[in-house]
Amino acid sequence: MIPRMWICPVCNQLVPNPVNRTCPNEHTLFDARIMAFTTEQSAGKAFLNAFLICLGIFAAVIGINDLIPGQPLGKNVAGYPLVTFIVIGILALLRGIKWKRQGGPVGRLAPRAFGMAAACILAGAAPFTAGIALGLIH
Repeated sequence: MIPRMWICPVCNQLVPNPVNRTCPNEHTLFDARIMAFTTEQSAGKAFLNAFLICLGIFAAVIGINDLIPGQPLGKNVAGYPLVTFIVIGILALLRGIKWKRQGGPVGRLAPRAFGMAAACILAGAAPFTAGIALGLIH
């Protein structure tokens, strides 16, 4: 089994054994723009994880709105999480581009950011476009 390699995006250094998920300089090993810990991961695995999370969130929002009488979130609630996924995907894409240009150990996080960005944009844009085309989202 390959050990998980942590990377500090602030120091741009590898952190082999983090204590409390911080680097030796006390920077947290979490990046809010990719909404994940900064561990090295393949683009395919990041894509799959992010896509499944997006589908789960979308199903939860739709399910909650359908289960509660009176539809508290509104009749056309489907568009809001989809647009949010697209925005999150664009932010992750920009973060991946920055890391790739920066180079060094943090450049190894770029595939994770690109995989997540592709999944979020696909999970948001495909149903949103289909909903507008079919007249389901106004």
